[in-house]
Amino acid sequence: MNPDTNRFEPLYEPTEQQKELLKKLTTQCKNKEFHVQKLLRPDGSLVPEHWSIFKIGEEIVIKNYTFKIGYIGESTLLLEPVGIVEIGKDK
Repeated sequence: MNPDTNRFEPLYEPTEQQKELLKKLTTQCKNKEFHVQKLLRPDGSLVPEHWSIFKIGEEIVIKNYTFKIGYIGESTLLLEPVGIVEIGKDK
């Protein structure tokens, strides 16, 4: 989630060539402000550490209820409830 635009951005794993460049950059860089997994934004830049990262299939808790992320769009996040549905059980 890009906190500057309040939009979701697709993130990518770097290629082997990009990984080599990232190794060189992080050893030379004194300011370690990037995620350890070294994901890339669509423009090729590194994802800043303060960004929240969401993944399809990831389970998150909202108001003490667990949801699974089913879809991520530019401004949409589809949450699917997780748990066993008990038909006929009183509330």
